[in-house]
Amino acid sequence: MRGRWMLALFALALSTPSAGAGDVYVIDNAAGKTPVAIKKEAFSLTAVPAMGEGKPNQGFAYTTALELAGTGVQIARGRVEPGGTVATHDGPQQYILYVIGGSGTLGLVDQTGATIGEIKYKPDDVIVFQPKTLHNWKNASSAPFEFLGVDLAPPRK
Repeated sequence: MRGRWMLALFALALSTPSAGAGDVYVIDNAAGKTPVAIKKEAFSLTAVPAMGEGKPNQGFAYTTALELAGTGVQIARGRVEPGGTVATHDGPQQYILYVIGGSGTLGLVDQTGATIGEIKYKPDDVIVFQPKTLHNWKNASSAPFEFLGVDLAPPRK
């Protein structure tokens, strides 16, 4: 059941145009009756000039489109302009990223800040980050690098 609504949210987020504000709909069928579409507050991308510790980005915009109450799951949308970069950073939990458009390089970074590997990303790639995985992005294409991300809840013990 959970997989179905996650796929529905992916489909809705992917159909959202990159410019302007996007709408989020949650389809509720909790009572087992006719499904109801609940429209949530619209979202729009916001420029992110720097990552934590003041590391500068170039042409990067991001937003959390929806946080599923009580689950720790967040759906995010991001865009890196042609030639743009996202500084080295990590995240506290598992993160799934789906590349909607653009191509470039995902840099894998060790604890000293050195790049130790690279992945060439392209549309329709899915990248799964484990918690605290240092990485950075370079958009090498003439098209924006657009992505959909899902922050997963920490595993239950």
